[in-house]
Amino acid sequence: MKRYIALLLAVVMLVGIVPVSAQEAPEGTWLGTWPYVLPPEHDLGSFTASGLAANLGNVYRSLVEMPFAFYMWSSGEYEPMLASEWGFTEDNTAYRVTINADAMWSDGSPVTSADVLATYSIGRIRGWSQYNYISEVRAIDDKTVEFVFSGEPSLVAERLILKEYIVAAANYGELAARADEIVAAGLTRDSEEWAALASDIGAFKPDVLLASGPYTYTLDTVNDAFMTMQWQPNSIFSGSVQFGEIKLWAGETEVTTPLVLSGELAHSTNVYPANTVTSFESAGINLVTIPRAYGPALLFQHDTYPFNIVEVRQAMAYAINRDENAFLTNGIGASGTVYMSGILDDMVTLLLDEETVESLNRYEYNLETAAGLMETAGFTLDDEGKWVDAEGNRISVEYKFPAEFADFSGASQNAIDQLNAFGFDITARANPWQEVAADIRAGNFQLSVWSWAQGSPFATSQFFGPIQRFNYVGLTDGQIGMNFQMEFEYNGEMVNLQDMINNASTGLDVEAQRERAGDVATIINDLMPFIPLNVMLSVEPMNEAAIAGVPDDSDPIWLNPSGVDHPIIWLILQGTLSDAQ
Repeated sequence: MKRYIALLLAVVMLVGIVPVSAQEAPEGTWLGTWPYVLPPEHDLGSFTASGLAANLGNVYRSLVEMPFAFYMWSSGEYEPMLASEWGFTEDNTAYRVTINADAMWSDGSPVTSADVLATYSIGRIRGWSQYNYISEVRAIDDKTVEFVFSGEPSLVAERLILKEYIVAAANYGELAARADEIVAAGLTRDSEEWAALASDIGAFKPDVLLASGPYTYTLDTVNDAFMTMQWQPNSIFSGSVQFGEIKLWAGETEVTTPLVLSGELAHSTNVYPANTVTSFESAGINLVTIPRAYGPALLFQHDTYPFNIVEVRQAMAYAINRDENAFLTNGIGASGTVYMSGILDDMVTLLLDEETVESLNRYEYNLETAAGLMETAGFTLDDEGKWVDAEGNRISVEYKFPAEFADFSGASQNAIDQLNAFGFDITARANPWQEVAADIRAGNFQLSVWSWAQGSPFATSQFFGPIQRFNYVGLTDGQIGMNFQMEFEYNGEMVNLQDMINNASTGLDVEAQRERAGDVATIINDLMPFIPLNVMLSVEPMNEAAIAGVPDDSDPIWLNPSGVDHPIIWLILQGTLSDAQ
């Protein structure tokens, strides 16, 4: 019998199934929002395209399916969630995590090492970034797991390990067993068996959601107006949270604006235009500002002519006024990207050495320079002011963007307008956000938009999006995404950008990390595989007519960016926030 199944059975025989807690549900209701999809598309899968990740997002998934720890940006320290202890082994060959002795699933069974092993067996098949740093995951006992490093110990690996959502072996054990058999047989991701299993994992929809967090839900509670997550008594945090249910209104900015004003929405991560923010302030609604730690990027499908020509991509970077683009993305809550390095501007000087920072091309808005690059690439302007190639063909392409996302929509429409004024012939195509994301992964686009960078203190993680996240190296089932080739000749040498990104933040030597990250930033800055348009702040309503306990603006929790470290996760779990009624 496979390692984690045997371990799980041993634990059950030893301690038995823990009885359901006698705690009573809190009376409060949290009023939030997320643009989920409806059943039957909506499912309870941890790895499906229409499962927990898509329908709960970074904030609410953590309240259902928890990772090991929560990261505090003000202190640079982790706080416990599923784990009670963690750290590098004495010889630095592995990273050890101890699961909280009281951690349980919503059915009353314990969270054990078997669940972690099953999670990571599936993660190997799905090409998780953790496996760039670890070679093996092994159980020391029923509550202790070691992640064995394949090379140097890594702080990036630590973050990836502590922030990964752990799934229940009771649901995923059979798929994980197949994964172990494939790996034991020496098969690779190029094999038919590997691809078939990856497809089966992506299609598996559990009938019951086993939650380690204090909330869970069934598909019966999902309707076209809102979905409801119910408190469950067996989580570590069931006794601290102050809400008996989480009510999530469906929709994006247009739908949620009147709900904020009416008091039916306590908090939202949606992007609101400047005039709406002003209306919130006039209504006396508290607004908190936190870093989003990402921004919209213009994505190229690199098989599409002429975006396979570096000078064309560079010209487009020069031809977009990014400050204007930022304002039309999120008003004063965004700023045009400065360094164009793949790393967030406010972290460039921390993660790159001074020499690299000085060498970066800032692509300051300059139509003359842009035109010169187009001419170098073999294009001329026709009588109507449109760029044409030697055969007289215009650059007539389609730009897909998510209709519901006000920020991405605003950034896209402005970029299209500016590029068309420069001489391109781009048609805007607004589609549902799920379709756009699926088309990007499939490579079914010419130009599009999605986020770049992410809320991580490490260069490797910031480089991940979109050049790995939406590129063939980070996708499964034969998806090609941007299809920007990661192995190429650069300055007379063959480089593997995938390996360079993965290794940029390895080890514990900060200066060496800056040097390696600088090499990656220089290549991205030069080749411009995507255009990082701007960086966003998140101005989020905290409607104190509906919720109590909101920390004031000086609280260090607001230094945490939106994303997997969103402040709301911790404030709900700790019971800081409660129902104002």
